[in-house]
Amino acid sequence: MFNKKIKKVITIEGMMCEHCKMKVEKSLSELEGVSKVKVNLKDKTATIYSTKSISNDNIKDTISKLDYKIINIGEDEQ
Repeated sequence: MFNKKIKKVITIEGMMCEHCKMKVEKSLSELEGVSKVKVNLKDKTATIYSTKSISNDNIKDTISKLDYKIINIGEDEQ
C-alpha cells in the first residue's frame, strides 16, 4: 500500500540563532508521525515531513511553548 507523505512549511517569528533552530527542530521532531524536520533561520521557516497528518493546533502548541510565534502553516501532500 502506498504511504502518503505530508510536508508542512511553518513560518515562525522569533528564531534568531543556532540554539533557536535546534530547539525548534528537537521539539517538532518529537511530534508523533514526524520523520524529518528542517529549520531555515534565513527564511524563518521550519519544514516538517511526516507520514501521517499532524494537526496545526498541535504544531502551534509546540511552537508557542518555546515562546515563538507562528505566522503561517502551509501543507503539501506528496
